[in-house]
Amino acid sequence: MNYKAEPIFSSSKSKKCSRLVALLTVSFSTAMPAFLISACGSGNVFSGVVKRSDSDKAQAALESGDYDSAIDSLNAYLKDHPDDASARSMLANAYLKKSGVDLLKIGTSISSGTQGQSNWSTISGALPSGTSENVANVQAAVAALSSIPAEQRTDEQNYQLAVAQTTLAVTVAKKVAGDGSGQLTTEKIDQMSDTDALTIYNALKGSKDATGAMTTPDSSLSKVNSITDGIDSQSGTTEAERLRNYLKTQS
Repeated sequence: MNYKAEPIFSSSKSKKCSRLVALLTVSFSTAMPAFLISACGSGNVFSGVVKRSDSDKAQAALESGDYDSAIDSLNAYLKDHPDDASARSMLANAYLKKSGVDLLKIGTSISSGTQGQSNWSTISGALPSGTSENVANVQAAVAALSSIPAEQRTDEQNYQLAVAQTTLAVTVAKKVAGDGSGQLTTEKIDQMSDTDALTIYNALKGSKDATGAMTTPDSSLSKVNSITDGIDSQSGTTEAERLRNYLKTQS
């Protein structure tokens, strides 16, 4: 399949402005402020998106915070347009928003962690709780973005995927090894299955890979990369064992 990511802008703008509006296109939970439209050029920022009923309904639902309706509309649209990468990106964002992840805020939250706090604690504190519903929604977001061939993903989509994979790792860890408040416990880490441990490890590795695929990586994601490096430096004969040993240093 050849996925086509439709450009948000038809004219060339600065990379920073393009990335911001690309994310805003799939991220804003309220109506797009007029100053953001004018700041990046004349015309509606959505003019580059092909007009289609299900996609229009999904965008309206996202803006109003009705994520379930957005998901339903996008899934209906993708049944007939499976090659539309921009729709898959929007679907992933709807799942992330439903789980409590805001792409526009997450980078700032991670970058502005408390001084002396570990990278895991900073990232974990910026991400949602480990409920079964949140885990399922984030898994769906990862699946939507992963279905776009790696060579065709844009920087914005790789950023989305990196955030989604990181969120998956953290929410699974909170679910299976947390005390209910988000704090990990040594006892539950020891009880963690190899399957769950590998889910966490592979999600963090997937985040690092998606970040590495970006032409201009987001600096906040470097903290995620350092976590993966920290896991690999732990003692243990398997990835699952090294993951558990790393998490124990964070409990």
